[in-house]
Amino acid sequence: MISTDVVVAGGGISGLLIASALASKFSVVLLEQRESIPCNKYWLTDAETVRKNPHLEACVDSYYESMDFVAYDGLTAAVKGDYSLWDTNKLIGRLEQDVRDAGAKVLTGHTLYSLSQKSDAIIIRANSQTIRAKLLIDCMGFGSPIVGARNVATIKGYYIVHGCEVQLKDRVRPVGLDNVIINRHPAFFELFPTSKGTAHAALILPSQQYQPARSISSELDFILRKSHYSKQIAQPPSENRKGYFGIVPVGRLKTAALDRIVFFGEAGQANPAATATALTRMLLVYQELAGSIGQCLNQNTLTRSHLTRSMPPYMSRMNRVFQELLFDSLLSFNSDDFQQFVQDLQESPADIVNDMIFAKLSFGRWRVMRVAANAFRSKSVVGRHVLKSLSRVIRS
Repeated sequence: MISTDVVVAGGGISGLLIASALASKFSVVLLEQRESIPCNKYWLTDAETVRKNPHLEACVDSYYESMDFVAYDGLTAAVKGDYSLWDTNKLIGRLEQDVRDAGAKVLTGHTLYSLSQKSDAIIIRANSQTIRAKLLIDCMGFGSPIVGARNVATIKGYYIVHGCEVQLKDRVRPVGLDNVIINRHPAFFELFPTSKGTAHAALILPSQQYQPARSISSELDFILRKSHYSKQIAQPPSENRKGYFGIVPVGRLKTAALDRIVFFGEAGQANPAATATALTRMLLVYQELAGSIGQCLNQNTLTRSHLTRSMPPYMSRMNRVFQELLFDSLLSFNSDDFQQFVQDLQESPADIVNDMIFAKLSFGRWRVMRVAANAFRSKSVVGRHVLKSLSRVIRS
């Protein structure tokens, strides 16, 4: 039997972050069911995440000063900001090395399949290993067997993501969302150029169903090979290209912790975007969370109530409500609705748009309140969502 202070279940970005922050002070075992640490995603964050994590700055690939939001008819809102595109291999490699250098035990190819809770420990089985720990940190997302077995999450829907890395002919502008193909239920294309002459290209479909009725892989292939974007692609995407695929559940945990169990990462928040808000929020809170967990470990206060009270919030309640309302709208948007949304982005202050993207809206700020007030006098989609969020929180 292995004895340790902490088991981190899930070797994705959230598991690596929290393991790296804890491993210098506590014994840590990191479990990952794949045979190696996954490197199949890419992330865009705001620049504050880099300033707050200077030790990771070398893992940023590119910085952008704007990105485009585009409607099917070509209407474009160029939103100015301070954006950071991360180099996945560098970031994952750095965090994995930090975890190993701190003395953590990394077990890849190990699936957590059983656990039992004792008065002074939690017993975990992963493959043939039995591990006795003081605390389990679940970083497996909404697909976690613990989340499912304990019925601690409400799922609102999914972001279905299909993408790949493509070679570019020339420099292109970053595209945050483009409804390239007109549709009753549009999917949204994004394109983020790297410093290597390539770009991360992906199509994202908001869906209530885990398995959508349409193939977004064929839609992405059309965009890359035959749409106007094909003029910017140096060569047709090949079968051996680096691919991205994910089904990202969007929902809310009913509780952030159980006795001797903490949830962190995708399942710890209403995840509003696969490539932006999720990592931004994690990078802003993981060190504070590690400090709170460390205090609970040192004081041996590891009940659900103690852990829940000690955990810093991922985002404010109003931001959470706003993101949930926005996802609900994306589910019902047609292409004309999104065209109106892009029009609104053109007319909205850039800092408000960026705060919306990265879940940083401060509802007491006069500018946000002005946006909400304008919703009374116009058909502003952004303003209505701010107003609805404020109203829902006040009523509850």
